[in-house]
Amino acid sequence: MVVYIEYAFWENTLFDFALLSLSACLCKTKVVWWKTLISACAGGVFAVVFPLIALPNPLLILLKTAVGFLLCLIAFPPIKNKKDGGRYALNAGVFFFITFLYGGALTALFSAVFPEKTPIFPLVLGFALLSALTLLIVKKLYQKRAVFRYIYDCKIHYQGRACAVLGYLDSGNLASKKGLPVCFLSPDIFYELFSAEILFENYGKSGRDRGQVCDEMAISTISGEKRVRLLKAELEIFVSREKKVRAQVYFSPSNNMINREYKLLLNAGIIEG
Repeated sequence: MVVYIEYAFWENTLFDFALLSLSACLCKTKVVWWKTLISACAGGVFAVVFPLIALPNPLLILLKTAVGFLLCLIAFPPIKNKKDGGRYALNAGVFFFITFLYGGALTALFSAVFPEKTPIFPLVLGFALLSALTLLIVKKLYQKRAVFRYIYDCKIHYQGRACAVLGYLDSGNLASKKGLPVCFLSPDIFYELFSAEILFENYGKSGRDRGQVCDEMAISTISGEKRVRLLKAELEIFVSREKKVRAQVYFSPSNNMINREYKLLLNAGIIEG
């Protein structure tokens, strides 16, 4: 088999550049393109020289690992403190992980079709598709992580009953009624918790049996202004193990909470207030 050194160099440089850039993106590390290119070129040179090195297998594995850490160090921004060192270690770990992952996936994908050596075009195409899929999955995970940063365990207390729900602190929800914040609740929980009040409103009850009267307020939506039903109850928010907030708030049913991880949309100022 004939190996063209320049092809081997540029092929490995291309993949090292892509892997270094991808690992930086996954770790939300700033990509310094010229440093990444220098690191990738160093990886290309090492890939060409490596087959000529005569060492025992354990030492070859150790050498490849050390060079991998070196490539990550060259591409990484300057390490100034312990926190930067931890981020570098994470970045290097992700680099090794996706290198092994992609190598195994591409080998399994193309080994049956190309027993000798996979041509560069399908290899690059497979690598690009894997990278796009990885970025999409990680983007979704980061989005979920961002949402869960503002999700709190909550408990709604009403006439001796209590209902535990997850609540999302929405910075865009500034609705209030009579000086009290308005929170939006999933309809199933709203009607279960306030069933007696809704029955009274729809069919009428004696003054002895009934609770509070349903209130209303107008809100602006994309489709225009509409009036929503409100009922008042006590809300308990577990901000942390040491801190919890209790407040009287208004609740309104909202269909937007049906298929979400949380069932309650909290008012933006309820924790601070």
